[in-house]
Amino acid sequence: MPTLTFQHPERLWLSLGLMAVVLVLLYIGYRRSPLRGPTRWAALACKASAWAILALCLTDPVWSRKQPKTGENEVILVADNSASLNLTEKQGSPTRAAQMREALGADETTPPSWLDELGLMFRVKTQLADERLQSVADFSKLSFTGTKSELNRALSTLRSGGPASRVAAIVLITDGSPTDIAATQEASSSIPVFPVLVGESAPDPDLHIVGHTITQTSFEDTPVTITAQVAGQGFAGKDIAVCVLDEEGRAVVSEKLRLTKDDTTQVVRLRVPAVRPGVSFYRLAVMEAGLAAKVAKDEWKTLSKEATLANNERHLAIDRGAGPYRVLYISGRPNWEYKFLRRALMGDDEIQLPSLIRIAKREPKFEWRGRTGETSNPLFRGFGQQGEAQRYDQPVLIRLGTRDAAELSDGFPKSPEELFGEYRAIIIDDLEAAFFTQEQMNLMERFVSERGGALLMLGGQENYQAGGYDHTPVGRMLPVYLDRISKSPALANGRLNLTREGWLEPWTRLRPGREEDEQRLAQMPGFQSVNQTFSIKPGASVLATVSGDEHDSLPALAAQRFGEGRVASLMIADMWRWGMRDETTAKDLERAWRQMMRWLVVDVPDRIQIVSTPEDGRIKLEVRVRDRSFRAQDDAMVKIEVTGPDGKPSTLYAEPSLKEAGLFEAEFFPRDSGPYRAAATVESTADNTLPADKILGAKATGWVHDPLTAEFASVKPGNDWMDRIAQESGGQKLLLKDISSLPDLLKNIRVPVEETITKPLWHTPWIFALVLTLLTLEWYLRRKGGMV
Repeated sequence: MPTLTFQHPERLWLSLGLMAVVLVLLYIGYRRSPLRGPTRWAALACKASAWAILALCLTDPVWSRKQPKTGENEVILVADNSASLNLTEKQGSPTRAAQMREALGADETTPPSWLDELGLMFRVKTQLADERLQSVADFSKLSFTGTKSELNRALSTLRSGGPASRVAAIVLITDGSPTDIAATQEASSSIPVFPVLVGESAPDPDLHIVGHTITQTSFEDTPVTITAQVAGQGFAGKDIAVCVLDEEGRAVVSEKLRLTKDDTTQVVRLRVPAVRPGVSFYRLAVMEAGLAAKVAKDEWKTLSKEATLANNERHLAIDRGAGPYRVLYISGRPNWEYKFLRRALMGDDEIQLPSLIRIAKREPKFEWRGRTGETSNPLFRGFGQQGEAQRYDQPVLIRLGTRDAAELSDGFPKSPEELFGEYRAIIIDDLEAAFFTQEQMNLMERFVSERGGALLMLGGQENYQAGGYDHTPVGRMLPVYLDRISKSPALANGRLNLTREGWLEPWTRLRPGREEDEQRLAQMPGFQSVNQTFSIKPGASVLATVSGDEHDSLPALAAQRFGEGRVASLMIADMWRWGMRDETTAKDLERAWRQMMRWLVVDVPDRIQIVSTPEDGRIKLEVRVRDRSFRAQDDAMVKIEVTGPDGKPSTLYAEPSLKEAGLFEAEFFPRDSGPYRAAATVESTADNTLPADKILGAKATGWVHDPLTAEFASVKPGNDWMDRIAQESGGQKLLLKDISSLPDLLKNIRVPVEETITKPLWHTPWIFALVLTLLTLEWYLRRKGGMV
């Protein structure tokens, strides 16, 4: 804004004095004149004003204004180069990318006129923004292939130039859909941002996936649940289909729903059955309902009438883990519970049940007559030195389902190497606490709390309080208190019911719907053998209760976390009754056992663990290695083989981490979009390792590299984000069609480098004209009044 200044302010008092003298003389002269009324005063005012202007000119007044210094200030034009601009908002209309190229003159040999005009006032820099910020000579480099729109980071970088920066303004041409999180801008940054919006509305018609989550459970029929959030434009009141496709492109499961309103997110859950162990890859797709039968070979894509299909799919990676998962079962006597449990696990190839069953308690030494030349007890065959075993009062144990002759040959494990490295869970059934030594009790407590294993105590008559587990390490881990002795009669005809927590756990349910499960529970037989416990420990949850004709509800199934692992108590000792009615109930019992075993082992860590984490365009691979006693192991070599979508393997060698013992790290930079598998093989480098023990183990994982997922998550122009950016920075939002007005808008902004333009008032023609006009008017008034 122009300002008035005085080159000689010391003459101001002289001017005021001269004005005072002139006013006095004029007043005296006009009092004696024949002029009367308003005419006299008007003539006096005209002459006094003329003299005042002349007196003011003695101070040499000048008009001054500041304007941007030509060629010294910078305006940065940033064009969004991401792939989301390839969308068309209407079928047959030009893409947003084509509209941007036309407005920026990217396909012309000469820049547009508005850009030339801007160049006369500023130094114009052109840059492209996608996953990185890059300077270009002109916008002909626009390719719209960027996989990200990291606009917030680009603006933060450009606005952080400091006080010496000569950037006057930033012009951001984009659709307003950043994929990164807004950074906190320092208050010292005063560079305005002028966003230019490309696009007017969301594509129509269009279906898109807003987001998705994957939940893995121990529920046998539906081990994986995919929750998808979908929305559409132009499909209100119409049916759509959401499908899950396997790696061969076949539809595994699909659901239909009707969109009630445009641009409104709706949720659909898809339960995927029979997901094989290990890493599997799927595609989640949304389409018109009539195209659900055309998913084979992606035929539905050619038949779709949507404006864009770039946001209709998501790639999914599901890791179900790979066994075998080994569960150690130990029982005080052969019983029916073990029979039905073992029969149930025959249908699960991933879970193995090595068992140690006592068939006779401790007995004195006898003289046995068996095979020719054999004088030892034949029941001790396979348990190490038979003669040595008979010297003591020892129980008689049999082994079932063991890997080889050496496993469990000395009875229950006595060292961490035997227990931690071999098993993921322990089941104690109908066995008193006195069977275990104190060291074995402490070992089981460490197995759960430190190793992260699981412990399940079944409801045999020698368990819990009757088995003497109170005030023992195992009793401390159980989710129920054992300090109360029941004086009430045994529970008869007990009815099983799930609690609120039980209904929320998928592994305790056998039917998809609650009504079906309630009907199943009502038809279950009554249980006759229940260990009566009355209270649970803090942090424990009762998942099922049992109630009899003369008893209130008692805990039947309880669980809690203990250290790094989990512990569960099943107080019913005759679960086998459940499967005795008919074939359906027998299958239900088997399925219940399998789901309970899955729940026991699903979160137990392995000796070798591999985790993939995406970080800024790369994949960070972390492999944790433990020895058989589950201590961190550093003397190892970790080789990782990564196979990408093209099927070609890449070999990496992980390096030991300095921040954690037993941790090995590597980085992988994926190039192509699609599924990736990584298999880690760990070899021991210790000098005393036998050749057969060199390979410590292997573990696999997988991930999906799909950077365009976030890019196409929102295809609606980001008006709100652009309004906020403009308001916070002091800029102004423009539409792409109004970009030609940019020079007029920027010429009035405050810039870092300015120059002052001055113009003396005395040398302006309008000052001379004004004085002449005032004097002529005064002369006219005097002549009209009769004065000479």
